Amino acid sequence: MDKINSGLLSHPDRLLEEHINSVIKLSLKFFEKDNIYNEILKDILTIISFSHDIGKSTDYFQEYIKGDKTLRNRPETKHALLGGVIGLCLTERYLSSKNINDLFLLSLGFILPKRHHGNLGDFLNEVILEDTEIELLKNQINAIDKEKFNVFLNNLNIKNKDLLKFSFEDIDFDKINKKLREIKRFIRNLKEKKSLDYYLNTLLLFSLLLDADKSDVGIKIDKSILFKDIDLESNIVDSYVRALSQRDNKINNLRKKAFEEITNQDIDINNKILTITLPTGIGKTLISFKLALKIAEKVKKERGIDLKIIYSLPFLSVIEQNHNVFEKVLKHSKISVDNTLLLKYHHLTGFSYREKEDEFDYDSSRILIEGFNSKIITTTFMQFFYSIFTNKNKMIRKFHRFTNSIIILDEIQSIPHKYWLLINEFLTKMAEKFNFYVILSTATQPFIFENSKELAINSNYYFENLNRYNIYINKTPQTIEAFCSNLDIKPDKSYLFILNTVNSAKELYERLKNQFNQEEITFLSTYIIPKERFKRIKEIQEGKKRIVVSTQLVEAGVDIDFDVVYRDFAPLDSLIQSAGRCNRNSNKSKGNFYIINLVDNNNKEYSFYVYDAVLISITKSILYKDYYEEKDILNLVHNFYNEIQKRKSDKISIDLLNMLYSLKFDGEKEKNKITSIKDFVLIEEDYYKEDIFVEVDEEAQKIWKEFCQIIQIRDIFEKKKAFDDLKAKFYQYIISVPIKDNTPHIENGFYYVPYSNLEYFYDLETGFKIKDKFYFGF
Repeated sequence: MDKINSGLLSHPDRLLEEHINSVIKLSLKFFEKDNIYNEILKDILTIISFSHDIGKSTDYFQEYIKGDKTLRNRPETKHALLGGVIGLCLTERYLSSKNINDLFLLSLGFILPKRHHGNLGDFLNEVILEDTEIELLKNQINAIDKEKFNVFLNNLNIKNKDLLKFSFEDIDFDKINKKLREIKRFIRNLKEKKSLDYYLNTLLLFSLLLDADKSDVGIKIDKSILFKDIDLESNIVDSYVRALSQRDNKINNLRKKAFEEITNQDIDINNKILTITLPTGIGKTLISFKLALKIAEKVKKERGIDLKIIYSLPFLSVIEQNHNVFEKVLKHSKISVDNTLLLKYHHLTGFSYREKEDEFDYDSSRILIEGFNSKIITTTFMQFFYSIFTNKNKMIRKFHRFTNSIIILDEIQSIPHKYWLLINEFLTKMAEKFNFYVILSTATQPFIFENSKELAINSNYYFENLNRYNIYINKTPQTIEAFCSNLDIKPDKSYLFILNTVNSAKELYERLKNQFNQEEITFLSTYIIPKERFKRIKEIQEGKKRIVVSTQLVEAGVDIDFDVVYRDFAPLDSLIQSAGRCNRNSNKSKGNFYIINLVDNNNKEYSFYVYDAVLISITKSILYKDYYEEKDILNLVHNFYNEIQKRKSDKISIDLLNMLYSLKFDGEKEKNKITSIKDFVLIEEDYYKEDIFVEVDEEAQKIWKEFCQIIQIRDIFEKKKAFDDLKAKFYQYIISVPIKDNTPHIENGFYYVPYSNLEYFYDLETGFKIKDKFYFGF
């Protein structure tokens, strides 16, 4: 006999029981794969997975989903609040049956279903039901066909079905309000407990719910791809390293020695915070990749747990470079590379996901990519840190993917020191609570973790023996004009100039370019469209440009090599990272790195427009001599970070930790004050920037025309899909700049510079034209 279905829909093509069954099963399977050994949390997850869409059983929603668009924005059609109330009732009954008095879990039973279509707010303000909301809920409950609802309940196919037995007659709003007041009192005192467990468990359960919900609806293919395990042997890196062209010279011998000494160490999987402190250009990418694979191997062997590897970097310009390294390592061992194995993801990535020879449909691809469904992922600091310190639904969704993972944080010194305490506390707790490992890889290792294990035991040996450049320091303030007048550029050497602001870099470039053949000099800044910027970086890497004037975008990670590097004054870690572009491959006996101190026409140092005055002051006090060598760097860096430890303020970190303790995900914005988790900002911008599409060539004109056609699409989902397909190409022509004094017109929601107006807004050599002489961006 055929099974009778309820006739209730969750989506136009989906029965409510099918969707709820699937979300529960997916969320529990994620939970088990994430190796969270907590039966109480597992049962609470079952309840919120069940409750999240129960509000769709009302006649209002059913009429809307069947085509009555007049109900689209009616309050009665909304379903999440009713789901929250049912979640609260079921959670309270469950906890009572276990003799557990846990007001925090009660808050999750209510808030997570209620918020599953939006971002998290301040928990203190979430646990309340207004009289108007109660009337609305009563109206919705009365508009539920109880016979259909009971059929729906009977059609649930899960093991612990008694957990979800439910009757609308059991809802007592007086009791609910009383319980919500208890929860509110509990949340009000959360800050005093100073525990990150509440925040972590909130993100974990919300992430599991969101991922299961979106995966069920969005993935049109076999969902087993969500649980695919891939084993990789760490010796694939050894094989690749051995095959590299290894000339018998000092740097290659040091690279080989560093690789062998560090990666041949025994791995203790109880050490979860690891550091690798080595000079730039010595192969930290391959070393950290090998170590991550070794950790994954050992954890799989001893604990039966599969770990993913997430390589996170601060700069988009370096992601492509490191992603290519991983791809070469894999292909060298004849491993077929698809997106289940290797994935690159940042905000400009298009949504095309491939398994073997199959490229998936748009919806499936988007869900799989945004959900970090891959063994190895290269991504940005923005993607990682905004997934752990956030209130946003879209970012939280991937949080549970970090529970069994190795995070390689490359160039961690780029994180502002005001967040060091926050990152220490949070990532240490993640490591304690989950199968979560951190590898910090840099030449300038900040003192973020006191108890980390340094894997480069002989760090000092490599700095002393590499010694690729001399460091000359001139702290005397000088204008760009004065600097140029004393500049002696030799015809047989290559030169890199790294300046602190776009304006100063432009001025230097304009003074230099007339002295040299246009084929040998180039300019770099973020005000140049990405397409052209990446093209220029490639030309530099290929040795086609002998003289380069740039802002800080080449400071760290970018694999470029010059005989002579000039760097405008900056904090010591920035100076050292810039020095890493000097004689990087040790092709000459010694390179020269010059630190200069440029000022504007008002005699103000450009460094003060960009950097913290305290960091500049510390750097000047440490660099008390006018000459050093690369071998001195490690000692200088230690002195620098020791001084920062003494003088830095932890106030911002403490304020944010208090927001995490209090579950205050959102709040009223106040100037110069942390009021919620939402106030975590990785990169501060002094000037408000806007995205501008710059039509610099015929290809840009075609892309803009296609974008304008997409804007005309009426269906919002089809429009989003079409734009996501175009996004990667579209953003090759997007720059983010302040436009206060030179504002293009807006067309189709974007600031737009048409080819016919290019000369007023954009210079093909130096990028967007800033007229405000007081703006000092980079």
